[in-house]
Amino acid sequence: MIIIFDVDGVLIDVTKSYHYSIKDTVDYFSEVSKPKEELIDIKFSFNINNDWDASIAGILYAKSGLSLEEFKKKFKEFSRNMNDMYTFGQIYGIKLPDYKELVEFFENVYRIHRKKESLIFPHDVLERISKKADILGVITGRPESDLDYSFKHFDLYKYFDYIITEDNIPEPELRKPSSYPLKLFFEKVSYDDPVFYIGDTMADLLMVESFNREECKDIRFILMEHPHNKHIKSELSIKKPDEICDILNSYDYI
Repeated sequence: MIIIFDVDGVLIDVTKSYHYSIKDTVDYFSEVSKPKEELIDIKFSFNINNDWDASIAGILYAKSGLSLEEFKKKFKEFSRNMNDMYTFGQIYGIKLPDYKELVEFFENVYRIHRKKESLIFPHDVLERISKKADILGVITGRPESDLDYSFKHFDLYKYFDYIITEDNIPEPELRKPSSYPLKLFFEKVSYDDPVFYIGDTMADLLMVESFNREECKDIRFILMEHPHNKHIKSELSIKKPDEICDILNSYDYI
C-alpha cells in the first residue's frame, strides 16, 4: 500500500500562516486592504494551488477597483496560470510586482506567521498508518525550506519515505494540477496497488485524474473536507483524520 499526502490543509492547518501571508502580500503590493476572506475566496474559487499566484490574483483584485463578484467574472479566463494573470494586468492597466520580488516578500512574512500553524493529522493516526502502509509520501507545492521548518517543528519526517516539493518542479506549468508531480514521485517509487492520495483542492484531484488517465493507473483520491472545498466532489472523503482508517478498512487493506 502507498499513501501520499498533500500538506497544506491536509497534514497542517495553514489558515493562520499561508492565508495571512497572502493577505499581507496583497496589502503591501497593492496598497489596498482587502478582507482576508475575499482573498481566500479568490484562491479557492479559481483553484489556485500556489499561494504566490494566489497573491498575484489578490493584487489584481485589490487594484482593479471592482467588486468581488465583478472581478471574478472578468478574471475567470485569466485564472489558469501566472502568465495569464500578468496578461490580465496588462489588459486592465494594473501594474504587478516582479514575481521574484513578490515571492521573496511572501516568504519573509510567512516566516513570521508559520509559528501559528497547527497539526491536522495527529501523531497517533500517522503512526498507525505508517505501520500499515508500505510507503508514505508527500507531494506539496511548498518550497523545501518551508516544508523543512514545519516537518521539523511537528516531528513529521519520521513517517515519510519520499517527498516532492516546489523545488523539485522545474517549470510553473508542471505544478499541480499537472500530473508531473505524481510521475516524478513514481520515478522514485515503484507503483504498487493500492495507492491513495489525500488532498484538499481541485488541483490535487485533477493531478490524480490526469495521472490515472495518462498512465492507466488507479490512484484513489481522498478529499480532506473543509469549508473552502465543498464544491469538490469526490467518491472518497473524510472530515476528520481518523476517518482515513475507516476508508482503508473498507478496502480490506488494513
